[in-house]
Amino acid sequence: MADEGGQDSGHAAGFTWGDLLAALIEQHGTLAAVAWKLIEQAPGDDVASIERALRRLRRRGQLDGGVWGQRLLRVFGVPAPVESRVRWMGLYHSPFGDLPLPLCRDQLRLWDRPPVSTSRARVWLHLGHASCALRARMLAEAEAQLARATAALAGLADHDDARVELALVQAYAASQRGQPVLAALDAIERTLAAAALEPADAACFRARLVDQRAYQLNRAGEHAAALALFESLPASDVHPFASYRRDAGLAFGCLRAGRPDEALRLALRACEHAGDGGYTRLRAMGLLLVARIQGQPDGDVARARALAIARRLDDHELLARVDRQARRGSDAQHS
Repeated sequence: MADEGGQDSGHAAGFTWGDLLAALIEQHGTLAAVAWKLIEQAPGDDVASIERALRRLRRRGQLDGGVWGQRLLRVFGVPAPVESRVRWMGLYHSPFGDLPLPLCRDQLRLWDRPPVSTSRARVWLHLGHASCALRARMLAEAEAQLARATAALAGLADHDDARVELALVQAYAASQRGQPVLAALDAIERTLAAAALEPADAACFRARLVDQRAYQLNRAGEHAAALALFESLPASDVHPFASYRRDAGLAFGCLRAGRPDEALRLALRACEHAGDGGYTRLRAMGLLLVARIQGQPDGDVARARALAIARRLDDHELLARVDRQARRGSDAQHS
């Protein structure tokens, strides 16, 4: 028979109901103390009957927790370290998205089971699945996951970080459809201004918003305005992701402004920020920017390095970027 924590040799991979109850017992002292906390959710039940229900729940592994699983999650949620882990998988600006795509999907599937998948933390799982789908160039799947994330956030009073993350990814997905996104970006600006965020997250979200606005401006040929947006970002290095976005954007703007030497310096610095933060995909994107600035044949080495990274990560979106740039370079040579 499994012990009280559920940690027998047949313990399921991932987080189980037994793990959740073990964490709650450690926090509150006894199973009876946990049961007392649930009394208000179960009018007419006594502590002894609630304890029996929790013991049955403890043996459910990662199966549906039923009524008592819902009550337990409503009162306690999942432990902070567990929510932190799935949040890491759902944030685009965490290094999770720089792991090989098959590994990311395996990790998300491992955690996308009860009790986590039926808790408030499930919003991060949907966001993680959406980012993976975008990397795989599966836009319809990404949009379905974003719809699930929207539903998971409904009725929650907090989770400002998840709301900003969701809105940014929704705007990116819409732009991939060629849909107008300026109103959505304006709404994100307002949400971001009122959100309660850690400084590092705030810096990363701000850089991502600027990047999306600048993308729209560059597509419209308003390169000076796009460059000005990146110049408005803080010069201080709060977080490697935010610093990469700033310097990569400045590099592209300088290239468009006819300042290739400055552009190359900034692109190389962006690659350093990506490396410092463990952002392999960003490093590949930075190398593509270096290759674009250097042109052919000088940029072929940087492009080949980016291609090697994209292949190792099995990242379809990154491979498509390499292919687009290679075709642009080939067309330029033969024009």
